[in-house]
Amino acid sequence: MIFKDEEKLSPEYVPSRLVHREEELKLLKSFYSSLLSGGEAYHVRSLIVGSVGTGKTSLAKLFGQTMERESIGRGQRIIYVHINCRINRSLFSVLHRVAYQVGAGTPKRGYSDPEIMESVLAALSRAGAHLILCLDEADILIAEEGGEPIYFLSRSGEDNDLGRRVALLMILRDPDYLERLDRQTRSSLGNSIIHLKEYGRDQLLDILKYRASESFHKGVLDDEVLEFIADIGAERGDARYTLDLLWRSGKFAEAEGVQRITAEHVRKAVASVYPTIRRENLAYLSQDEYITLLACTRTLLGGRTNAASMDVYETYKLLCEEKNIPQKGYTTFWNNLQQLQDLGFVRITVQSGGAKGRRSLISLPNIPVNLLEEELSKGLKHLSSLRP
Repeated sequence: MIFKDEEKLSPEYVPSRLVHREEELKLLKSFYSSLLSGGEAYHVRSLIVGSVGTGKTSLAKLFGQTMERESIGRGQRIIYVHINCRINRSLFSVLHRVAYQVGAGTPKRGYSDPEIMESVLAALSRAGAHLILCLDEADILIAEEGGEPIYFLSRSGEDNDLGRRVALLMILRDPDYLERLDRQTRSSLGNSIIHLKEYGRDQLLDILKYRASESFHKGVLDDEVLEFIADIGAERGDARYTLDLLWRSGKFAEAEGVQRITAEHVRKAVASVYPTIRRENLAYLSQDEYITLLACTRTLLGGRTNAASMDVYETYKLLCEEKNIPQKGYTTFWNNLQQLQDLGFVRITVQSGGAKGRRSLISLPNIPVNLLEEELSKGLKHLSSLRP
């Protein structure tokens, strides 16, 4: 047997301990400590910002579980509701889900957003409870409906006799979205921001050792193999990707009927996750994705390791003018970048340099820029044949 409990490597699994995120968990608990005091709760609003695989969702969920548990021990009641805005893309959908979770009933379509919130606050008041509402991937909600839902939720209950019973936590992948909110909405969010940096090689190794001890039988893995996986994962700084490699390595070993995971299983896992990008893969890109990828390569020519997303967007606009192609807004451009990342073409990371210094950086870690730019430039004349 290879696996002791492979569910412990699932992206949905929230471990009881988040290695190298202990300080951030303490800080989150400090932000929301007034909810456990038994007195008038401070109307807390905070943000978690970080790139893919930095532990944003796991941190928020572990925090929520911890607050619910500690509130019971103190004779209080906190309800943590985690909303994925990739699934619930509108304020109505978010409120509908919240109402269901707090036992306020299922509001009818004719109800306005304030009326649904009123029923949520009433349900919380009856239960003597406070709600911590987490909006995961809030970038999507902002892209769909602008800053209005964020302002509404951040101010909920302030002018209500039922009290301040809703605390807000937002998770953002791209900090640039904050700059797209109006000043009043940004002000309503406050300055309680936790920025999660990408994991380093040694941090990833610690995470691998901890999760491997939960997931595999003793003797299945040795430190050399774990270090090999950590070295590969460090190129991306992405714990989710690194843990997926660990799981896939185990599945390859399991399929062969052997009792140990070797470096060769890891190599097979890497090839299965990010196979070499071939020319035919470019044919699956839409016209706008193709131009976006070309903009990335043009911006990175000259030995640059990465470029700010706004710099790439400027190159994208110039390319659209050059090819007489209608240029899309930044939201569509950003969605293209995320799609290109999902396909393994580009990598998006977040750099923090103070409250005004956060920016998204674009790089091409797996492909030589010169070769890709040459290949894309050759295909420019075929743009009209690409899907719109």
